[in-house]
Amino acid sequence: MLSDTRIRRIRTASIATTPFMPHTSLLTSSRGFTLVEMIGVLAILAILASFITPNVMNQLRSARRDAEDHQLANIAQGIELFVRQNRVFPENLADLSPDFVPTSTGQLTDNPNGFLRYYFVQPNISSYTNAAGLAPGSLADARFLLITNLLQNAAPTITTDAQFETWWDTDETATPDLKIHRGHIGQLFHLLSLSADGAGGSYSIDGTSVNSGGGTLAAHIRYHVIGTSVELDEANTFGTAEIQFTMVAEAGYQFDPDCPSGSQWRVISSGCYSP
Repeated sequence: MLSDTRIRRIRTASIATTPFMPHTSLLTSSRGFTLVEMIGVLAILAILASFITPNVMNQLRSARRDAEDHQLANIAQGIELFVRQNRVFPENLADLSPDFVPTSTGQLTDNPNGFLRYYFVQPNISSYTNAAGLAPGSLADARFLLITNLLQNAAPTITTDAQFETWWDTDETATPDLKIHRGHIGQLFHLLSLSADGAGGSYSIDGTSVNSGGGTLAAHIRYHVIGTSVELDEANTFGTAEIQFTMVAEAGYQFDPDCPSGSQWRVISSGCYSP
């Protein structure tokens, strides 16, 4: 019989030479996800995407709309600066680049999605010149529109005051991608009143002269842009002005041949004065 000591030695040797067999769960873990697990992950991702993607797209569209609102406001500011400096409305948006809106012509005329931006001055004053000025009843018409659509060409037709008013009153809130900027620049104009109590006199507005020719000057009651140059001459044909000023506020003068020479153009509602 084997002794107890020998039996323990045989058992120890047997255990030492038996190869190690890892647990099957460890083998599965080392191979990564199973097909079923992968399908489950993809299904979860698809569900999340179905919720997230619309929100992201809506936020992107909203950001583009806000950016277009901001750009139209910049263009409107450029139009106002153009009128201040040139005392006339720009003929088109390209006239603003780059001095009044620091961007390329293409970025002015087209929105970021490649659709046109449209610019309209109130038809009633579209032929406005600063030398002639605006009639008092037309000051409210010193307006312009900027129109664009981020999804398609808006293609508005505006040739009459009625069409202008229709677009001015359009409620675009139901069409978020339609953008309309309404500009009113009546604040840039000041009233100039020129009249005569008798025959004679002449004047010049922004370099355009009006002569009495020995007759009586017709009253001129018109609005002109801030910065307009006005010159008043006592001669029947404009030559050398006795009074010169640049309009920064409302102004009114009257020609009175009964006043002494050199003071025949007097401030309205005031008497003759010594030059």
